[in-house]
Amino acid sequence: MIFAMNARQLMASVVALGAMLTFGAAACGTESSHADTPKVGQQADARPELAAAARGITEQSFRLTLEKAGISGKGVADPRTRTGTMIVDFPKTGRQLFVTVFEDDVYFSELGVPGVSFKTSFRLPRSKVPAGSYLDVMPNDDPSGSHRLVDAVVSVRRDGGGPANGRHLFTGTIDLMATSYADENLRHEFGDKLKAVPFTAAVDDGGRLVEFVIALDTLAPKLGKVRAAWSDFGLQTNPKRQEPSQPTGDVHGLLQALES
Repeated sequence: MIFAMNARQLMASVVALGAMLTFGAAACGTESSHADTPKVGQQADARPELAAAARGITEQSFRLTLEKAGISGKGVADPRTRTGTMIVDFPKTGRQLFVTVFEDDVYFSELGVPGVSFKTSFRLPRSKVPAGSYLDVMPNDDPSGSHRLVDAVVSVRRDGGGPANGRHLFTGTIDLMATSYADENLRHEFGDKLKAVPFTAAVDDGGRLVEFVIALDTLAPKLGKVRAAWSDFGLQTNPKRQEPSQPTGDVHGLLQALES
């Protein structure tokens, strides 16, 4: 069914967007200092503030949680060393995807997929990762990660009032067509709706992005909302290369098998 296929592609794309912010923000953390960061509420256009908050999560390790009806993900990362691990769960089928990012390489294995041994660890360079896939967590063309997010934001404002529970809240719209994730099928299915998808975001008192929620249910009710959250800053991580491993080969086929 075309709609179901496109919905899965969009879900993978948005999960990749959240994961990309996690694993791919290291370069951005060194490009600007906090001395140049606008203070909360200083400007009507909150895009510079949101960009600064995305840079704020690059300064230490942290935990990432991704939530969407039917799919969830969790992981830890240290953007300073360009390393991290992530597990994506598919509860309806009982399948799991395990991803490790180690510098310029991505390793992954699949659990519960017919014909694929969980004992096999596949390896491919980041430059070969399909754009918008569950593995697209640190793209070569945007190693800072935050560029895709900030460039795609159409509008954003800080909600009135002071911080709630130590968080500054934001609302806005994001143009998914401005990212590499919206392929021709998605553009045909959702059209101009992709150009202004509502989102909310939260920034903590330390100036770090701690939550980003995209309201995909405005495209179709069954899609629900996608939530990415960052927490436990400074936790200890111990990423390792997944050896032995083998070249991936048909990466598209392996990823499609997760949801077949």
